[in-house]
Amino acid sequence: MNAKYIVAGAAGILILAGAANAQNATPSPSPAEKECTIPSVNPVDVNARVLAKPEPKFSRADRDRYRGYVMTLRATLCGSGKVTDVVVTQGITRDMDAAAIDAAHLIEFTPAEKDGKKVSRPVTLKYFVKD
Repeated sequence: MNAKYIVAGAAGILILAGAANAQNATPSPSPAEKECTIPSVNPVDVNARVLAKPEPKFSRADRDRYRGYVMTLRATLCGSGKVTDVVVTQGITRDMDAAAIDAAHLIEFTPAEKDGKKVSRPVTLKYFVKD
């Protein structure tokens, strides 16, 4: 009878060890750090100014099929002059969303300023599907 309890006890230990090991086996990914942060400074002295906003490179078939649709993205115009944290808030298809994100990263702008320093600002971008 003691052998039954030893085997059952050993199996219980293995199960507990497996559960403990499973909890530590794969660490959860750390949240991605943002390239630039948006200060809570509001309002700014000088607003960001978009100099060039390239159109997304949609395929001809997508342009014909979705003519008149509007895509909306949210992004950050960093004080460093880069466009970061681009997220599609109202998309159409995966390919078109990807094309819009690529285009957003190519936007040229002058950063906003507060007290003579360049600061980051959030922006909403809209792309209209047209010919």
